[in-house]
Amino acid sequence: MTTRSDVLVWAQGVVKRKAAPAHQLLEIAADASLDDAQEAFHKIARVAHPDLHRATLAADELELVTTAYARAAAAYQELRNQRSPSRVRTARESDPGPRVLPPTVQVPYSAAPNKAVTVPDAAPSNSAQAMNSKALVYYRKAELCLRRGELTGAVLQLKLAIASDPRSTLLRSALAEVEAEILKLR
Repeated sequence: MTTRSDVLVWAQGVVKRKAAPAHQLLEIAADASLDDAQEAFHKIARVAHPDLHRATLAADELELVTTAYARAAAAYQELRNQRSPSRVRTARESDPGPRVLPPTVQVPYSAAPNKAVTVPDAAPSNSAQAMNSKALVYYRKAELCLRRGELTGAVLQLKLAIASDPRSTLLRSALAEVEAEILKLR
């Protein structure tokens, strides 16, 4: 078997096991340690990361591998959150995320009473709060892909973002928009 066919067989297996527990997706024992989970995920990443197969897989095959890899990444993240007591706090709780600056507020400058200085009133963005920091990195990469016109790259980055933060409705709607745009171009 070639690497290409190995990856496709692995991806099909992961996609078929939709409701499988995280340890089964990583192919480790239920009571495996966090180090075992990390080692299993890194092994998957070395062989099955979608970026490694961009040139060798057809679009539908790359989509399959991307979906499977995103599920494996989510499974690893789930195990990390379950098994690492010091990491119980999510990035969402410890990092307020990026801030969107609203219209500025005029504040008098104390040294010169006749002058005013604009000072932004920092209020958190609802959409940015709905995304953890790792997902935000992938989201920004997707934005860069879109600026370059690389729609399939944007889809990959959005899927990785969703794997990092599966509850984000912003990410899911962004993915749906990009996929709809790809369908229009076909």
